[in-house]
Amino acid sequence: MKRIELLIALLAFCIAASGCTRPSVEPNNNQGSTNQAQLSPDQWTQTRRTIVTYLECEECEEGELEAVVKLGESAVPTLAATLLEGPSPANREILRRQLLDTYRKLKEYEKTHPKAKTSQGEEEYVKTYAENYVALYQTRAARALGAIGGPNARKALEEASKLSLREDVKTEVKAALEKIK
Repeated sequence: MKRIELLIALLAFCIAASGCTRPSVEPNNNQGSTNQAQLSPDQWTQTRRTIVTYLECEECEEGELEAVVKLGESAVPTLAATLLEGPSPANREILRRQLLDTYRKLKEYEKTHPKAKTSQGEEEYVKTYAENYVALYQTRAARALGAIGGPNARKALEEASKLSLREDVKTEVKAALEKIK
């Protein structure tokens, strides 16, 4: 029984740490001022899946951004958190482990292919790709917030514009704010 309780506590911690809280839905100023109720668990799950699909798409050529924009105001809290904080700690750790594994495989490959040399050390390699991962999430979140618009999206973008962000993220935040104005 203790093991189950520990697993439940760990799951609750992971959910809290990854920002998977259910946002309440405020009126979408793009679609009038109709007061909307909170999302049902099924709606929240689908909203979250749609956002994650967009944040993680490779080429994003299958309407992923458009699907997020259709969610309207219900997507703004998650996108705002993503813009300000990047991927969840759990996702960052998964990526870190994948990068370490990839780096080790590259080093093994170098042993049999002397011309293929990695110019970075392990720590620098992981840091570079992890920073790119965070910036990708943040730029996509900014782009989606700009496309959704409304006062809550603008507020999130303005808050992000005051932070010390990577230059590519700052550029996307600025472009998204211009789109809303």
